[in-house]
Amino acid sequence: MLPVLALLLAALTWGSAFCFIKQILDHFSPYYLLAFRFSLAGIILCLLFFKRLLHVKKETLKHGIQLGTILYFEFFFYTIGLQYTSASKSAFICAGYMIILPLVYYIIVKKRPTRYEVLASIVCMAGLTCILCSDISSLNIGDAISCLTTVCYAIHIVYTGIYAREDDPVLLNVLQIGFAGILAWGFALFTGPVPAQISSDVLSGIVFLAVMCTIVPYFLSIYGQRYVKTSTSGILLSFESVFGAGLSILILGDPITPMFILGTILVTGAAVLSEARQS
Repeated sequence: MLPVLALLLAALTWGSAFCFIKQILDHFSPYYLLAFRFSLAGIILCLLFFKRLLHVKKETLKHGIQLGTILYFEFFFYTIGLQYTSASKSAFICAGYMIILPLVYYIIVKKRPTRYEVLASIVCMAGLTCILCSDISSLNIGDAISCLTTVCYAIHIVYTGIYAREDDPVLLNVLQIGFAGILAWGFALFTGPVPAQISSDVLSGIVFLAVMCTIVPYFLSIYGQRYVKTSTSGILLSFESVFGAGLSILILGDPITPMFILGTILVTGAAVLSEARQS
């Protein structure tokens, strides 16, 4: 039960990030946003677990670098895409990883997904479509860029599920976030000089993203994926979009529509289907 709750809480914290990032991008470079977000989170983690890092195994280091590379490009495409499309539309597109997760899992692990897992992915996508369909309009460059996020997200979920069972989850998280920060600075410095000034609103947003939307959820997700199978983890993490829509209702006053209720029921049903045993 605790691993499932950890994955749902991770989805909640990630779901809260869409509006923060969208607002920050109006005043700040997306490349430096990623650099500050991941490097700040990485520094905090290194300070907290410095002694543990001294005893890191070579294999764990290798896995951390691999996950960090995938993680950076996942957020690179997500953040750049968010510049050109709406937050809710981005959430829908990013949630599309569920439809390709069984295929990615099969390619990497060489294990054929069950019919229940495939059906769960389809039902989940149908639910997410219902929740966010009111914001689906004509395609643009941001949508195309965001589609690349879904590929990286699916790959990251599969490899996290594998490595979380082999390595120390704390070290794995520290390494992946730290290496993502290094990559982020490498890309950011090529785009222009470091911003001379950062407003208090942007700074507070970066700190929130670094702590509550990076450190906390990745610890929760790695812990959860250590005990929950990959297909179910993918379904539970897809609640990120559900929570994002729910927060917009609570905070922004968006109306509760029949489509939102139907979508929530479908996504919940998908989570149940993913746990069903193939007869």
